[in-house]
Amino acid sequence: MANFLQVPDLPPHVLDALSRGERSEAIALLQAAQNLSREDAREQVASYILSQPGLGRRMKDTQSNTPWGLLRWLFLAQAIVVAIGYFVLFKD
Repeated sequence: MANFLQVPDLPPHVLDALSRGERSEAIALLQAAQNLSREDAREQVASYILSQPGLGRRMKDTQSNTPWGLLRWLFLAQAIVVAIGYFVLFKD
């Protein structure tokens, strides 16, 4: 027996937020509209997104736009400066 995802009925304003790629806004709207917990609203929105193949690509990236390559080099430079300072000051 296959386990199929149940596609929830979402209010039009939640669908509008999803069509704009605003997943977190859609979760907040659904939570307020149906008096759900944040987790339940998030599960329903996720189920809906999974049921719509093209919708997942429209979601805005919630990750930071930090250039991690530059940040890694800054951390490395800081570690080198700390190591040099340690050996210069505590050379005994």
